[in-house]
Amino acid sequence: MRIQSERPTEPLPPDVRDEISSVLRSAKIFSRCTEDDLNVIGLLSGMIDLKADERIFAAGESSERLYFVRKGSVVIRKNDDEGRSVEIARFLSGDIFGDLDFFTGQNRNADAYTEGSSSLVVFPLGEDGLDHLSRSYPGLYARLLYTFLGQISARIRGVNALVKENSPLVNELKRQVYVDKLTGLHNKTFFEETLTEVLQKTDDSVGLLMYKPDNFKEINDTYGHEAGDKALRFIADGLKSFVSNSDLLFRYMGNENAIIRLGADQSELRRTAEETGDFLRGLDLSSILRGKEIALSVSFGLVLSPEHGHDAVLLANKAHELVMEGRRRGGNRILFPEDLENT
Repeated sequence: MRIQSERPTEPLPPDVRDEISSVLRSAKIFSRCTEDDLNVIGLLSGMIDLKADERIFAAGESSERLYFVRKGSVVIRKNDDEGRSVEIARFLSGDIFGDLDFFTGQNRNADAYTEGSSSLVVFPLGEDGLDHLSRSYPGLYARLLYTFLGQISARIRGVNALVKENSPLVNELKRQVYVDKLTGLHNKTFFEETLTEVLQKTDDSVGLLMYKPDNFKEINDTYGHEAGDKALRFIADGLKSFVSNSDLLFRYMGNENAIIRLGADQSELRRTAEETGDFLRGLDLSSILRGKEIALSVSFGLVLSPEHGHDAVLLANKAHELVMEGRRRGGNRILFPEDLENT
C-alpha cells in the first residue's frame, strides 16, 4: 500500500490535491458542505494506491475513516454461518463505502479487499477520526451527519425497508447531530434550524431570549475548567426542569443559552427573563465549588419577530450582542434593542 499523504498538514503535489478535490466534490455526502468545509475536508484527506486483492480493513477493526473509489473496484466479504467468505457488496469507481460504520461508531463487521489494482481517496487520513472531527469542526461534523441521515434513509427506502422515525439508528444520529455532548441540551445547529423553521411557519410573534452568566469566568479561573463543565451540566439539568418546553431550550455556545418563546409579546418575554434570572441566581453551586458559594450574575438579550427582524441569524446576532452589552454595563441586565437606541 502506497500512501500519498500520511498527515493533512503535509503539502501534496498539485495534481494529487486537485484529484482528491475532484473526487470529494462529486460525493453526495458532502453536498451540504460549504466551500470552507470542502477545503478542510481536502486537507484532512489523502490518496492510497493498492494492489490487487489487498485488504483495506478487516472485521472487528475500528471505523475511523470513509473511502471513495477513485479507480478500480472493492469487494466486501463476510463469513457465513459455515465460516466461508462470501461477497456481500461491490463498489466501483465513484462509490463511497465504510460510511455506515464511520457515522455510527461501530467496528467493521466485514472485510474489504480490492478486486484489482485500485486507487482510493480516504477521509480523514492520519490518526484523527470521527471524535477529532466532531471536536475540531463541529459545524462540518453536523452537516455531514445530517446529509448521511438523509442518504441512509433513501438507501433503505430503495429496498422497501423504511427507516422509522424512532429507529435506534435514526435516534442515535439525531442525537449526535442535534444534542450538545456536555450539557445534553439541543445545540446551536438545532437552534438555528428550529428558529428558521418557526419563523417561516408562523405569522405570530416569536420571542428569542439569550443569556449567559456574567461571572462564569470566575468559576473557570478559580476552580478550573473541569468544575466549569460540571457547573454547566448542573445549570442545564436545572433548566430542563424549569423551562416549560425544554425542546425550545438550547446551548448556543460556551456558557450562553437560548430560549424560543412562541407567541410572546415584549412583556411576556421580559417576564420570562426575570423568572429565569431569579432561578439561575438562586442555584446552589457549592457542591461543585469545594463548598464555596458563588451567586451567578446573569445578563439577557431579548428580541422579537417581526418587530426586530424576521431572519434567524440576524435575530440571534442581535440577541447575542445585547447579552454582551449587558455584561459591559455591569451585568444582571435585561436588554431589548430599544435600550441601546435610548442611550
